[in-house]
Parts: sequence; structure tokens; C-alpha cells
Amino acid sequence: MDQTQIEQLIEKYIQGINQSSTDALIPLFTRDGVMMAADAPTMEGTEQLAAFFNHGFSTIKLQAEIYIDEIVVSGNYAYVRTHSQVEVTAIRENVTRPEKNREVFICRKDNGSWKIARYMFNKKPGAK
Repeated sequence: MDQTQIEQLIEKYIQGINQSSTDALIPLFTRDGVMMAADAPTMEGTEQLAAFFNHGFSTIKLQAEIYIDEIVVSGNYAYVRTHSQVEVTAIRENVTRPEKNREVFICRKDNGSWKIARYMFNKKPGAK
């Protein structure tokens, strides 16, 4: 049951990314959620996460596919290791480039629902 709910959480995250929807993404995080993105400062809390997504979606459009490599659940916490293939389009230049990433989600069960508490991603070594 927990594993299925966590898989659905990650799927909703990617749907929100593909829709460029900050409003869809923010509820997926805990209030104290933290994101550590490649080449960006650490974002902490709802306001910083929303600002990050809003800024990002104003400059790039993402089309991502994510693949879950591992889910480990321990009580009210779980970690999810994934990899993804992303088409990144710079809106201003209308130039698209592929990108391969790897991600780690640390999830926490809050009031019976799984949420993203910590999230980190970077490019796969040797990948464009």
C-alpha cells in the first residue's frame, strides 16, 4: 500500500513538472520541504519552492519521463531513487536539448499521506 502511494506521488510530481504547474507541485511537498537542484541554491519551505518553480517555468519547459529504481519504506519515512530522461526547452530561444538525470526523494507520511520532504537531483555523469 505505501509503495503504491509513493509511486503515485512520484507520478504526480512528474505530471506537475510536465504541465509547468507550480500549483500542482507545491501540495506534493511537506511544509518544510527542501529541494537541492543542480546548479541552484537550496530551497527550503513552501515559499522558496514556489518561487523556484515559478521562475523555472517562466524560462524553460520540461517534458520528463521518470523511472523508479528503488523504494525503501521505514515507518513514516521512505526514500525513492529514480532516473529520468528530460527534454528541456529554453522558452526564449525555443531550443530543446535532452538531459538525463538521477534523483533521490525522501518522503514522509504526514496525516496519512505521503509527501516529498527532501528532493535532490543532478545530471548523470557523462550524460548531456
